[in-house]
Amino acid sequence: MPKKDVRPPILLPARMNLAEDALAGLKIELLSFPFTEIVDKFRNSMEEVLSTNRKKNIWIPYRQLNNGLLACASTLTHSFEYFDTGDYRALAVGTVENPLRVPTPEQIHELVIIWAQEWTKQFDGKGKADQVNSVCDRFLKNMVIVPTNWNWQPITPETLIQNINAEKGLGYQAIPSFLATLLHGKKCIIRSGQREQEIQWRKVQGDGSGRTGLFLVSQAFPALYTDDYGKEREGYFVYRLDFRVQTQAGRFNQNGKLQPWIFLHLSCQRYAHEPLIETNYGRDISVLMGMNEERLSGHEVDSTLIRLTIDNNGREDSNLWKFQLPNLLAAFKARPLETTDNIRCNPSRYGNLDNRSNWNRDEYYLVHAEGYKYEHENHKRGHSIKPGFSLQERGDIVAQVLELLDSVLISDTPMQSDIPAPSGQKTPLAMRDYEYISQPSSFTKQQKEKLTEKEIKQRVDNRRQERQTIIADAIERALQGKLIHLFILWRERDTYDVTCQALRDAFLLNEGEDFPEHVKVSSVWINEPNFLKPLDTAGLAPKDGQEFDKQIRKQHQIKLDAWRDFLKHKVIASIDSTTKPYCFAIVEIGQTKKKGVHPKQSIYRAVREACVLEKISSQMVQTVKPKSSDKENQSTDTSLSYSKKTQGRILNAVLDITLRQVGALYGLPSEVYEQTGIPKEIAQNLDVIALCRRKTNQGQDNIHYALAVRLRATGAVDVLFPDRNYWIPYAQAGIELGQIFSRVRCDRNSLKTVQLKGIELAKFAADVLTQVGDHPTLVLIEADVWRNERGEENGGQAWFQLKNENLLAKRDILDFQHVPGHACVYPRDHNQLRNLLGIIRFRTGDETTQYITNRQTWNENSPARDLIRLSGFYDTSIPELLHYFSIGRLPETQKAQDSSTARELYMLDSQNDEYGANTAFKHQQMLEIVPFFVHPDFQKTEESLKALCRVPHYLRLSPAWSMGNILLPYPMHLGKQLINDHLCILGVEA
Repeated sequence: MPKKDVRPPILLPARMNLAEDALAGLKIELLSFPFTEIVDKFRNSMEEVLSTNRKKNIWIPYRQLNNGLLACASTLTHSFEYFDTGDYRALAVGTVENPLRVPTPEQIHELVIIWAQEWTKQFDGKGKADQVNSVCDRFLKNMVIVPTNWNWQPITPETLIQNINAEKGLGYQAIPSFLATLLHGKKCIIRSGQREQEIQWRKVQGDGSGRTGLFLVSQAFPALYTDDYGKEREGYFVYRLDFRVQTQAGRFNQNGKLQPWIFLHLSCQRYAHEPLIETNYGRDISVLMGMNEERLSGHEVDSTLIRLTIDNNGREDSNLWKFQLPNLLAAFKARPLETTDNIRCNPSRYGNLDNRSNWNRDEYYLVHAEGYKYEHENHKRGHSIKPGFSLQERGDIVAQVLELLDSVLISDTPMQSDIPAPSGQKTPLAMRDYEYISQPSSFTKQQKEKLTEKEIKQRVDNRRQERQTIIADAIERALQGKLIHLFILWRERDTYDVTCQALRDAFLLNEGEDFPEHVKVSSVWINEPNFLKPLDTAGLAPKDGQEFDKQIRKQHQIKLDAWRDFLKHKVIASIDSTTKPYCFAIVEIGQTKKKGVHPKQSIYRAVREACVLEKISSQMVQTVKPKSSDKENQSTDTSLSYSKKTQGRILNAVLDITLRQVGALYGLPSEVYEQTGIPKEIAQNLDVIALCRRKTNQGQDNIHYALAVRLRATGAVDVLFPDRNYWIPYAQAGIELGQIFSRVRCDRNSLKTVQLKGIELAKFAADVLTQVGDHPTLVLIEADVWRNERGEENGGQAWFQLKNENLLAKRDILDFQHVPGHACVYPRDHNQLRNLLGIIRFRTGDETTQYITNRQTWNENSPARDLIRLSGFYDTSIPELLHYFSIGRLPETQKAQDSSTARELYMLDSQNDEYGANTAFKHQQMLEIVPFFVHPDFQKTEESLKALCRVPHYLRLSPAWSMGNILLPYPMHLGKQLINDHLCILGVEA
């Protein structure tokens, strides 16, 4: 039979150029905050006065001031946002149709003084009264003085085009805000079949373009539909449009400055219309507020929505407007906000969800977040509208926006497709996942007729034995020949039964078959029921603040000690110390989500820490309940004792501990490298090193940690920590890292070891790159944070070479002049770097663009479809610096959006019992891959450069993850997951 016509996919990125005279008519004004030094001096003096034996940190309530100003003057683009050390600036953007209308400096000064007075009230009754009062009086006296020549400063728009980094990167906020202002009040019409849908755009202030700025939302749309179970559903959503300014390495304008791209990002924002009864603990609730009359006399307002937040920290001030905003507005003598209780209990009453033209009071729109539950007919449920839009709807809306901005934005051309990723029989085992490995044998009708039952059974048994060998060999390679001892720690028999079966399934064992020789499995019953009980709060609640936290810390230590004692006597005692195996445990920890149980009461942290202190890697599972107890769809196979969801959950946990936590791949990575086009003699020895980092602001302290993961061509995986000069096996690294985090938890003097600064990151990168060893090596690194780190503590020092403005000029050197222990520039032919084939820099998230497939232009009337396989594209607009783009295949969980009907649905469409509002549209992100410091042998042709890029592109998979491609290449994925696994020890939710 002739082969089907398989054409290369077309990819049109949603990135635009600014037209030459795009900013004609734009007005930009800045107002600096001239009181920064006075405020800093007050904060420092108050910390000295209030501190005793321990340093007391005092936070400056800039966010309270900014929210207060915006709640009174929505004509501002943003209030006094941080731009650089000691520099806070307000911004106003205007166009011909939406001119500037800003409060005067005198008006703002009056409110700033009131804000300062309110701030000082927080210190009443603290410390020694005379000292506190003296510091406050000096502060207020200085704040009253009006700075000379304090006025709004006009900015010439052309300077932002000529140099996007001018005025401390002002263009990154001003240009998106300008585009949003241009569209404010404008209408466009999208069409789907017989439907015409009018969209009217409206500015929103408070969460756009990286820093605070403007984005757009449409009017609210109600969606009514019948779900898969025949139940009627309704909900409200808006189209959200963000403009983002981004640059590209090596893309310069005629002035030699980075030429900006404008990214258009469309998303679905959902509003609540039923009482909100359950939220996400510790995460604030967002509300968009619009004013239809002035809140404070003399301060103009417009129809811009302002993002405000409701506190949701579980303490006494929880569920109130954050930053004590009502108190500040009352001090301003401004009209008050609606109470948060009223908005939460009746959101449909306080938001103009039906778009009534006679609405003349304030509007409040409660923004939905995943995890929220609403009261509905005496029970609770999530939001009825599923997130996202089809590529068809995305493309049509972007086309209409471009039409409205015809003289402003010029769309990019489609990207070129690379060769297809391996598929079918050509796929290397190292690119396979468990779903493929566990697939049973299949036979054609002709084979069934030709073969006897005995022959069929023999083939099935042979195939299964082959797959058993693949799994056993994968784990043995990853562990470099060392034994593994797996423990199942269980309390309930159901948990044990399901876990045992999942473990046998992971190794494809038939009944009566034993685990491989290098794998030992033991079960241990948790004989003490209190071990699984949540931490005891002794009647304290989160609103009790420090007392509650103190009780949690105390109970954590008690639980930790109890589990360590249990592990010593019941687990460690049964380990054969002569073989020194790697020890792993699947641990039952009860039900983690129970009514009336606070998340901080979870025993997860204590169990994980106990395991690492006893040198055991762990995987937690919640208690399993029989199917009759599961609140799940009862239409599944009733012959099973446990639901498919429960069995899938346990199998995922088992695959994580037997594959991901040991760093296993089902085949040799060298086979993958050969498929990329890397010469065989190099592929068989290639090391791929990923520099991995994780930064989080959760918990009591900021945590910033990094490590390196090395994937060898043989399948062995090793880890390097920043304070070590030797690599250790990945299977051992989790225990080592957990013990580091445990020491930090107990000893705050070692906190700095997990709070790496920019210069420490740069040194770690330099050390890794200059000690690659005897194997040909490819190093992977993200641009984010490694290229620079904001903050005055480290002066922003990191590896500046990774910045877009530097990468092209420095593509053949390693610039570590500023790095301790190096202080030099390494040339490409340096002897230490002869085996370094190249470095690959990644960008993703907001730094890469959305896209649409199967269209050459945005207004082309052709169907769009998600990519059904891992796909690579490249951009040759910068010949000296290849830009490669990796996009993952459509995940298994998103197959519903790929039906012939669903692919073309708008959110409000329905066809053949399929509804756009009932389809959760999710599309894969782009991963930008840029190689530099490339070995001369790989610079000879574009094809050899692409071969290097295909290495991380093809490595976007995990054997334990069968639903699609992982976001980052496997060794980088392993490193990030390793850190995430153990952050809980520090009290951080990963």
